Amino acid sequence: ILLVVGSAIASLAIFRPAHRRLRDLEHVARAIGDGNLAARAPESGGDEVSALAHAFNQMAGDLEARTRAVEQSDRMRRQLLADVSHELKTPLAAIRGYAETLAMPEVRLDGDTRRRYLEIVGDETIKLERIVGDLLDLARLEGGGLTLTCGEVPVAQLFQRVADRHEREMLEKQVTLETAVAAGMPAVWCDAARLEQALQNLVANALRHTPEGGQITLAADRAGEGVRL
Repeated sequence: ILLVVGSAIASLAIFRPAHRRLRDLEHVARAIGDGNLAARAPESGGDEVSALAHAFNQMAGDLEARTRAVEQSDRMRRQLLADVSHELKTPLAAIRGYAETLAMPEVRLDGDTRRRYLEIVGDETIKLERIVGDLLDLARLEGGGLTLTCGEVPVAQLFQRVADRHEREMLEKQVTLETAVAAGMPAVWCDAARLEQALQNLVANALRHTPEGGQITLAADRAGEGVRL
């Protein structure tokens, strides 16, 4: 009787904590299965069960990191599609506006103005082609393989191109666009198309939120060894 009782007590003392930790590990596995990726099993004990819990926690940590990476990639993809959709609106609106102006028989345009409008339509068409190309290169962009074609770009020329794209919308809203380039401003070293795309986006947003009769200013000045736009 003493041997049986002693064996039972020893079994409870030895196996019950291990059983309890295995149940905890089971609960954590169920929690992760239900979507709680932060759940972790206790690793105390220093035996085989604790080693199992440690390996399980490592696996759970890897799973959480990969899930977060997939979620981040999905957010970036959705943001990219939203940005591209927004970028498509500006050249499409410019092409439509200038094409409608050129097609109006009651609007008499001199040769230089007509030529400038046609050049803007051509430039916006090229911009559309570039955006479509970016969509086709989606996998490369997600992998961080975006390449920039940099060169020296005069700031005044960059500002003028931005102003020309929005000339018609500004006339309709009676909004003026002023440019202020500090004297002796050097050319900036950049990808002209990418920087213009960013400025076009900012001016389009400013035009959308500027009240009728308001003013938008594009300014450039020195900032240490660089240039602030």
